[in-house]
Amino acid sequence: MTKPLRIALFIAVPLFILLLPIAVYVVDVSANEGTIARNVSIAGIDVSGMSAEEAAVAVGVYEERLEEPAAFVVNGQNYELDPVAAGLQINTDAAIAQALQQGQGGLIAGFGPWIGSFGETIAVELEVSIEGDVISRRLVEWETDAVAEPAFEGSVNVVAGKVEHEYPRDGLALDRETSADIVEATLLSVERKPEELPLLDIESELTTADIDEAVATVEQLISDAVELRNEEYELTFVMEPAEMAAAVRTEVVTESPAHVEITLDEDVVDSYLEPKRPELETEPTEVVIDTNIATNGVTVTPGKAGTAVDAVEVAPALYRAALAERTGHLPVGEGKQPEWTEEEIEAWGPLGRVSDFTTKHPAGQPRVTNIQLMAKTVDETIVWPGEVFSINDIVGQRTERKGYVADGAIINGEVQCCDDPANIGGGVSQFGTTMYNAIFFGCYEEIEHAPHSIYFSKYPEGREATLGFPHPDVSFRNDSDAPVIVRTGYSATSITVKLFGNNGGRKCSSERSERFNPTEPRVVYEANPRLSPGTEKLVRRGTDGWSVTITKVITYPDGTVEREKYTHRYHGSARVYQVPSCSAAPGSARCTNIPEDELPPPTTAPPATTAPTETTVPPTDTTVPPVTEPPVTEPPVTEPPVTEPPVTEPPVTEPPVTEPPVTEDPGDGDG
Repeated sequence: MTKPLRIALFIAVPLFILLLPIAVYVVDVSANEGTIARNVSIAGIDVSGMSAEEAAVAVGVYEERLEEPAAFVVNGQNYELDPVAAGLQINTDAAIAQALQQGQGGLIAGFGPWIGSFGETIAVELEVSIEGDVISRRLVEWETDAVAEPAFEGSVNVVAGKVEHEYPRDGLALDRETSADIVEATLLSVERKPEELPLLDIESELTTADIDEAVATVEQLISDAVELRNEEYELTFVMEPAEMAAAVRTEVVTESPAHVEITLDEDVVDSYLEPKRPELETEPTEVVIDTNIATNGVTVTPGKAGTAVDAVEVAPALYRAALAERTGHLPVGEGKQPEWTEEEIEAWGPLGRVSDFTTKHPAGQPRVTNIQLMAKTVDETIVWPGEVFSINDIVGQRTERKGYVADGAIINGEVQCCDDPANIGGGVSQFGTTMYNAIFFGCYEEIEHAPHSIYFSKYPEGREATLGFPHPDVSFRNDSDAPVIVRTGYSATSITVKLFGNNGGRKCSSERSERFNPTEPRVVYEANPRLSPGTEKLVRRGTDGWSVTITKVITYPDGTVEREKYTHRYHGSARVYQVPSCSAAPGSARCTNIPEDELPPPTTAPPATTAPTETTVPPTDTTVPPVTEPPVTEPPVTEPPVTEPPVTEPPVTEPPVTEPPVTEDPGDGDG
């Protein structure tokens, strides 16, 4: 044998001896994967090499023995107790899961436990317990059955309105605590034999005098009605004798010192309080916010907690009164709290006028009835922090039943009156515009608003709002920490909206762009068969359309400025021609037949280029400079006409439109 070969053998043989156990370990682990390791037992039962199912079968034999009835002896009498009926719980699954974990830990970490498995056994406990109070109830039954004259501490009870009692006596009794321990230990063991439960010689702690005293107390409690009064709230509560008897509870107490404890059951007392709570308790009063629209003053009166009667306090009060003069004090405590606590109200900060806006209108028109009715409906609405204010949610559908009347509305892009259901409530968009501007200058978060499709010079250009139901709407979210109080006022010729609250010191102003993207009026035709063939008659010139951008400039107390923009397009009103028949209308232009009763008398129509029949002209000023206008500040009044300072926005230099009085629409709104 050569020297290199000897060296190789010298290294290889020890290495082979070292690796052999590891190889055996790997083979053993692989062959027994998913089974319980060697030398593992559950409750003394060897489960080595078993699968979970096999271990469950093996342990099941032990479970069956645990579930066999256990025998007990009480004063010479034999009794049995079914462990399952007594609440026996055996957690076999947990024990098997724990057994499967033995010897685990991976190829390297598991090698040590595998070596150890050839030595001592790993014992896994089987978790067994008793749930419930069956044992204590069985002990009472066995004592009653096995002890002819058991010790008795006496009793006092009210039966059918009469006081009944039994005097105490000496005698035998089960040692309940020790007996319970013996019974439980027996049920948890498979090694069982009949167990004798210990008895005690008991001398009564109570005397006949104690029972007599308790009887006298109970009889006094139920002898007559008991009345409790509260002078502060002028309240009275009475419990009749039968009701007192139903509430009496007695319990014999054998310690410190022995006595009969007498109480009135709070649940029973509460059952008699319940139907009388409406007259005994008060609801909380909520915070009251008074605003003066003339002086812009705000007064805040915090709410108060309601009152409540609690049986926990009333029951002992009844007890004391019944043992005295049968009258006593009715305890009244604090009940439900108001929605807003004084601390939360203080967090609002000072409240005052935040913004207001006024628009004017001619007096005496039907639309004024609608505007003022909507103003009265919305007046004094409180929008709490985080809430959304919506005119349509508050006012609802405008109907004749509510008092709304018919007036003009924009229907299909034109002012019409008054055969359409949308005409009911016509004109209220003037209130919507006034409300929207108060919201705008109050710096609150806008949710919804939509200007008219046709421009009306009495409204701020681009910064106005139409109404319809359920849309368009005017709505905003109160994004401040204080409530917003909406107040409205009106005169014969104006409508004003004021918002009171605390918006955190924000200030808002408005900027308006020049008009851009001008368009000519769209052309529509009306068929007038009384016109001569080949002629057409211009009956309304219509108005141009254009776009305008409004910028809301928000300035915060720290000087930060935000700018919010929106662009609106006014489409203008249509240019209307009359033609002899719709077939004479150029191209596919819209054409309608004029009803017979609306036809003008026969005449020879002049050429369309002659003098028009109406004086309406399109707006001529398309270069209105940007303006910044602050909120109007005059207070609203409800009787004399409002004296208002002039609006600071430069007037648009376009002649007044001579169409019917403007009232918004169902397409644009009903304003």
